[in-house]
Amino acid sequence: ATRDHGAEVELYGVTVDEALAEAKRYAEETGAVFVHPFDNEDIIAGQGTIGLEILEQVPDVDTVIVGVGGGGLLAGLSAAIRAQKLGKKIKIIGVQAEHAAAYPLSLAADALVPLKKVSTIADGIAVGRPGQMPFSIIKELVDDVATVSEDDIARALIFLMERNKLVVEPAGSVPVAALMNGKLKEEYGDLGTVVCVLSGGNIDPMLM
Repeated sequence: ATRDHGAEVELYGVTVDEALAEAKRYAEETGAVFVHPFDNEDIIAGQGTIGLEILEQVPDVDTVIVGVGGGGLLAGLSAAIRAQKLGKKIKIIGVQAEHAAAYPLSLAADALVPLKKVSTIADGIAVGRPGQMPFSIIKELVDDVATVSEDDIARALIFLMERNKLVVEPAGSVPVAALMNGKLKEEYGDLGTVVCVLSGGNIDPMLM
């Protein structure tokens, strides 16, 4: 679809980290402008508008659950919601695939901890190293970052497709996966009115 708009597309690597390294190399070699997909203040600010839309469309929201790769979306959304100084504390929870979960380790260490290996069907969040800028925001503003299994993700993707008629890619399905496996309810009890951010509809059937 991107090619249809006139872009030249080059596919590289199997993880976001590998693609980023190649993009940086290409930019240095050609003089092209490199725009980081999550470790960039303008990207984070732009994604924060999703938080504002949630507050506008679901003013009684109690919990927001968001998938996490490098952390740009979660950082922007949480910053926007917290900046509104609402009368109640909205719980914000990030979710990572358990085989691509750098954030729980990094948050526990209070420092960026890169993963040695990343393997998940949720290719959109297959990031082995959190962004420095998102990490600094997330550690201050986000309540928790949970993890889900590959089976959890697959079940959520099928549930969204069969029961809700929504085409959501694995990376966008992880918030629902976290609700469906029951661990959040075990930890937090009643989550109240919940909003899951379903980000991305690019499903590659060859990876499923």
